[in-house]
Amino acid sequence: MKAAELIDMVRKTAKRKKIKIYLTGGYLRDSLLGRGKIRDLDFVVYGDTKKTAKTFASAIKGNLIELSEAFHIFRVTGKDGIICDFSRGRGKSIQDDLRKRDFTVNALAREINSETIIDTSGGIKDLSASLIRGTAGVNTFKADPLRLLRAVRFAAVLDFKITPETLKNIKAMSDLITKPAKERVRDELFKIFETKKAAGYIRLLDKLDLLEKIFPAIKNMKGVSQPGFHHLDVFAHSLETLKRLEEIQENFDLNLPEEAKALIRSRMNQKLGQFDRGTFLKLVALLHDSGKPKTKSKDKKGTHFYNHELLGAENFKKIGKQFKLSNEEINLGVTVIKCHLRTGYLSGLKKISKRAVYKFFRDAGDTAVELLLLSWADRLSARGVKVDKKTLLHHKKIIERLFTGYYELSTAKQVLPLLNGHDIMKHLKLPPSPVIGKLLEKVKEARATGKVNTKKEALEYLK
Repeated sequence: MKAAELIDMVRKTAKRKKIKIYLTGGYLRDSLLGRGKIRDLDFVVYGDTKKTAKTFASAIKGNLIELSEAFHIFRVTGKDGIICDFSRGRGKSIQDDLRKRDFTVNALAREINSETIIDTSGGIKDLSASLIRGTAGVNTFKADPLRLLRAVRFAAVLDFKITPETLKNIKAMSDLITKPAKERVRDELFKIFETKKAAGYIRLLDKLDLLEKIFPAIKNMKGVSQPGFHHLDVFAHSLETLKRLEEIQENFDLNLPEEAKALIRSRMNQKLGQFDRGTFLKLVALLHDSGKPKTKSKDKKGTHFYNHELLGAENFKKIGKQFKLSNEEINLGVTVIKCHLRTGYLSGLKKISKRAVYKFFRDAGDTAVELLLLSWADRLSARGVKVDKKTLLHHKKIIERLFTGYYELSTAKQVLPLLNGHDIMKHLKLPPSPVIGKLLEKVKEARATGKVNTKKEALEYLK
């Protein structure tokens, strides 16, 4: 069902119930900007909001969800993914309601039976100038501190600039960002990560004193130098890694067959909760070296960060729980951070054995694509004195070889295992125990590296 049809049905509902309904919010803003398909519609109701939403839900055979009993906000979802929100008007008139909105470009409305735009704060002018401006100075952010983050999110999504006065007010009110629920903060952050140039806006969050209040670990990363392979401190390097990751995702400048690239892109477009894997990986990139500050040490051989990947993985796990990430999301981030040095180790070998490649994919599990993308972005963002063109090119070839291996594994026909647990217990006269699983893994590794090819060979190998 098209937006115009839905609006027409709301118009009929308003006429039938003899109430005033206004179209407002993102749909109105984005339609004025001529932006593509818009799936979400917001309506302000001056009348019985629940009955209005219920009538509309029945008309489109959709589902009715109560978002807020206190503020009379109801959501109707349709079969084709359209979302329509109905909220009770705040104040005696729509003008009162609009004055309480967050930014001028969102403080627009039109009565459902009219084409006239109601603009109380210069929103149309700011739309034309591509500006994000708060409607009420610092009070904009006192009313809802999440708006501190939403200002940057709208700038990122719309490719707008935030006015100097609004930037000043955000920085002045930055302490308030700890007040909103972590889930709300998480969703705004991911909407920023969803854009193609999120790195610049994450940098802006830092300039506005918001980033380290959202992620306290960021504060410890600043000013931690890492001589040798790196030319930036830990925090600046992390931002550079995020920037490089976005460039890779956009251009995918690797020497791989087109079908392999298509498979990798498909993987990145897969949903992981509300957002896709490519978006989620940006958060991992930002936090992948959070374990470095506490693991920094020096000796005669130089500066070291022993086991920083393990501490970084633990940090991500804690952050993931705080921000109510799913277990799948947390496990992906933990695995990628824990293994993000593996390609560097492989790159340092004179010859990469089949066993080393097997172990890489075994340990990477379901995160191989994310791990390789982060590893390449990580390497590109490190341009210290120990990095030269030759080592960079060599590392790229390792990444390409592993991506090729991933494609081959993903498209290979499934083969039956040579042995099962009962075979091992029977032929080796072993009781059931965790040892059986370890022996099965040994057989898988031996087969993958060409040491065994038959059941008989596998049993002999285990003996």
